[in-house]
Amino acid sequence: MPLSFPLIVLMLCTLAVGSLLLVHLLQARQEQELIRLYRLAALDRRRSALDRIIKGLKAIDDSPDVTRLLTQTLRHDLQRIHRLDPARGNGEKELRALGGETGKPDKTAADSARVQTDSKTRLGSEREILHARGLINDALMLIRHLYQMRQVTEDQLESTARHLGMLSARVGVNSNLHMADQALARGDERRALSLYRAAESFLLNGPLKGTEGEQKLQYIRQQCEQIVQQHSAGNGERAPFTQRAA
Repeated sequence: MPLSFPLIVLMLCTLAVGSLLLVHLLQARQEQELIRLYRLAALDRRRSALDRIIKGLKAIDDSPDVTRLLTQTLRHDLQRIHRLDPARGNGEKELRALGGETGKPDKTAADSARVQTDSKTRLGSEREILHARGLINDALMLIRHLYQMRQVTEDQLESTARHLGMLSARVGVNSNLHMADQALARGDERRALSLYRAAESFLLNGPLKGTEGEQKLQYIRQQCEQIVQQHSAGNGERAPFTQRAA
């Protein structure tokens, strides 16, 4: 029995509506997949940045406060990555490679942290100093971004900024002192005097004050005076030497 015209029209309309619904469903799934991939890419970029910064900070800083905060953020990001892509794993292997989350230091460890940090922040070249200070700046920018995303508190932001600022100053002071001592041991007095002056500038213009800052300023001035006196005793040209080395 041939189909009536109204029935044919109804069937065609049903097919058209079904096709539109199918297209809409496919588009929605495609959009969801694009959003998922975008979030994964953003999390991967931050994961790489966190991994690089955590490893870099551990090389120059014995205080666990900043790395603990960043490691907690990394753990949270790895969990989000796992939810978006279960095949990627939960990131525990990566966290173990970084040393996991460091526990709260005891008083003895805290008391010795400055001495250990002094040793770690004695870098041997201007290039290493620039790299370390750039890493510290990247860490601060990341912490500020986490604050804007409400993933860290204002107190955490302020304490971290203070610590990173002090760490950057120590890198500048201790590295220039270390390189100055090495230059002096090689007999390069002009180079040593220039590096001592650079360390002095970091101390005078940076946050490293108190007993530690005063002790290092006193050491710098003693070394500079000794260099100038030795040079003056050798050829009697104190003023020209200090002007050239400054």
